Amino acid sequence: MLFYLVCLALLPAIGLGARQVPLTDSTSSPFTASFDKLVSENLDRWHTPGLAMAVIQGDDTFSKGYGIATFPDKPITPETLFYTASTTKSFTAAAVSLLIDDSVNTSESLFWQVPLEKVVREDFVLPDDYATSHVTIEDALSHRTGMPRHDLSYGGLNVTVRDVVRNLRQLPMTAEIRTRFQYCNMMYIAISHFIETWTGMWLGDFLRTRIYEPLRMSSTFFSLSDAQKSAASGGPSLATPHYWTNKTKIYHSIPWLDAPQESGCGATISNVLDYTKWIRCMMTMSAPLSPAGHRALRSPRIISGPVAEEPTGFRGSEAYALGWDVSNYRGEVLMWHTGGLPGFSSVMMYFPRLQWGVTMMANGGTGGAIQNLVFKLIDDMLEIPERERFDWAPLLELNESLELETLKNAKNLLFPSAPKGKDSIPLSLPLHSYAGTYINEGYPALTLTINGTNPSHRASQPQETLHCLIQYEQYPISMSFQHVSGEYFAIYIRSFSTETRIEPGDHEITTDGLSKAEFRLGEDGQVNELGVLLEAEMGEAKIWFKKAGIENSDGYEMYFKAGSSAVRTENNLGASGAGGQMKLFSRSGKGLAPLFAKHA
Repeated sequence: MLFYLVCLALLPAIGLGARQVPLTDSTSSPFTASFDKLVSENLDRWHTPGLAMAVIQGDDTFSKGYGIATFPDKPITPETLFYTASTTKSFTAAAVSLLIDDSVNTSESLFWQVPLEKVVREDFVLPDDYATSHVTIEDALSHRTGMPRHDLSYGGLNVTVRDVVRNLRQLPMTAEIRTRFQYCNMMYIAISHFIETWTGMWLGDFLRTRIYEPLRMSSTFFSLSDAQKSAASGGPSLATPHYWTNKTKIYHSIPWLDAPQESGCGATISNVLDYTKWIRCMMTMSAPLSPAGHRALRSPRIISGPVAEEPTGFRGSEAYALGWDVSNYRGEVLMWHTGGLPGFSSVMMYFPRLQWGVTMMANGGTGGAIQNLVFKLIDDMLEIPERERFDWAPLLELNESLELETLKNAKNLLFPSAPKGKDSIPLSLPLHSYAGTYINEGYPALTLTINGTNPSHRASQPQETLHCLIQYEQYPISMSFQHVSGEYFAIYIRSFSTETRIEPGDHEITTDGLSKAEFRLGEDGQVNELGVLLEAEMGEAKIWFKKAGIENSDGYEMYFKAGSSAVRTENNLGASGAGGQMKLFSRSGKGLAPLFAKHA
């Protein structure tokens, strides 16, 4: 406690002594007239309503807002609030470092290698006994537990942090611990549960008293209600989240996220001004964290990405520390993390040796605008010649075109060897026999109904399809099952919508995704199981749902070992990775191109 009080006393001199430079000081501001023009072009090209940004150059901070916070005409300013999503993870890891410091010379010593099972007894149980007893705090914070994302398993309404943790035992693992990087939001939720159990405090209160207030981050919140209360009292207001559709050529607003279970994986609401204080704290290794805590947060724990194949400026492999990515950009160590939630994207970056950092926050788009602009500022700072700079736009555009082509050719890509058209194998039963509710212990139930669709360009009569509507937090997700052959279906997915597919060619890369499904019939000839690709790391292995009212019969099932846990699958297991699951929603992916593919 004495060390904590001493650090607080030093804050004005160390952590908060940076001066704000007026934007009118054109000799030093990176936000020049030509840069402002580039921002405008990127907002238009990447369908982003607006963004705020701030740059840290030693003791100076520059900030500016661009575009619209709420239509029709409320502008974004540096004070505008945004959900900062997965950048929250850096705060969660920092909170653990504070608890470790607090435990020194106490009877309950805490350290990074403590197994989570020891500090969250009974609640933290994985499907494998060895993993349960050996996964540590450090493993959970560095995404090396063997548990993949399974994001759709915890998106229901009224789900608590503890519910998410207790549900881990129902979800298949896909690797041995400490052998592969597998980004997993649920592990940060498990760490949130540990912090709250250990301290007896809500994580939001702990962060406020131990980090936000010491750093004078007065516009940073851990819940929507707190942010709204502050705005009602005259504080900064929250930008409205949006998405764009090419069909309508307009922005669509969506509700603000209100999902307490996000907690330590993505609950933060803040602005770029407050994030400069956080980045400066990290960059200068200053209070309220200890030097040991800073070193721990920066130290790479696992290789998280391959060696860059494109001449992007990144060198070597990407690594993950504790709530931070660690990369080598043009010979300099770069600490960074992105964040994405429906209608919001953000990034924070800093170069420790150069004492330079940047943060950007947007209320729409896919992250393309941020990616182009952040590397423009970085390369300007590094004085990289124009001919040596990497143009991210063509690569991002290529990704978009590939996603669109994937949506257009879904059945051929998902089922390349299945007979189609006139050669397609018909269903064994009438379509209505496949409707019903299907249950899995780890995932929310899926209820399939019969829906008529508009006539296609090949048919003169409306075609019936299976349709499933699920609720992911505040947002509806429509799943339309299109028959391919036999008992196999392609699933067309549309976020923020209760409608089925409207017509052929109606594809939106900002809202649409694909997956595949298989039905199984029992010995009585009736449908009794539904398998769906819901987790990319499982490859072609499906999550299986039992039809409600069907007696359990596992005599024909096959199990395989993925990591240390039994995972149920079909007879032919595909290689680990996306397999037949093409852009399932927007919360899966990997790699640095695009920058936002891995984190959300």
